[in-house]
Amino acid sequence: MKPYHIVRMDKPDWSAVAGVEMTHQPWLADNGVRAWAQACHDGERLYVRMHAKEEKIRATLTEPLAMVCTDSCLEFFFAPDAGDERYLNFEWNPLGTLYLGFGAGRPTRIRQLVKDKDELFAPKPFTTDDGWGIEFSIPVSFIRLFFPRFFLEGEAAGNFYKCGDKTDVPHYLAWADLTSAKPDYHRRQDFGRLIFE
Repeated sequence: MKPYHIVRMDKPDWSAVAGVEMTHQPWLADNGVRAWAQACHDGERLYVRMHAKEEKIRATLTEPLAMVCTDSCLEFFFAPDAGDERYLNFEWNPLGTLYLGFGAGRPTRIRQLVKDKDELFAPKPFTTDDGWGIEFSIPVSFIRLFFPRFFLEGEAAGNFYKCGDKTDVPHYLAWADLTSAKPDYHRRQDFGRLIFE
């Protein structure tokens, strides 16, 4: 598949940022849920916008590190170093509740509880006529806590996901192709290429 190019701009202008659609859904029949993602950066922060067309939205969880994948959920998994198996996963529900993890495979992953997610990531959940979405940003300074030599340049890896394990209509969608036989987003080999411009 083609890599996703993340453009640099002074501030996000989503009308000028190309996006990707999460079209891969190998595990369940198509039920009409659709999702898209966009990203850009300004050299200091990585900005992400995701939105979904979803009729029956589930939004129940508010506690930090709650399993938001059981609600209507949009997720960004990000491996800043294309040659490193470790990655960060940002998972959001429509209330702006965040599940954040770091590590490689499932057995070694560590959940991350940040002091003030609103100040650090500036999440902005929103609703649309046919669904919902979220905008947030990730400071380079935060990424460097895990990857000290990281800059918003060159190649990285990642995937954009949409899920809803306990929604009225369960669903699993992804941008980059999924190759596991059963639902599993935590597979580094299923990440697509991200190119910073």
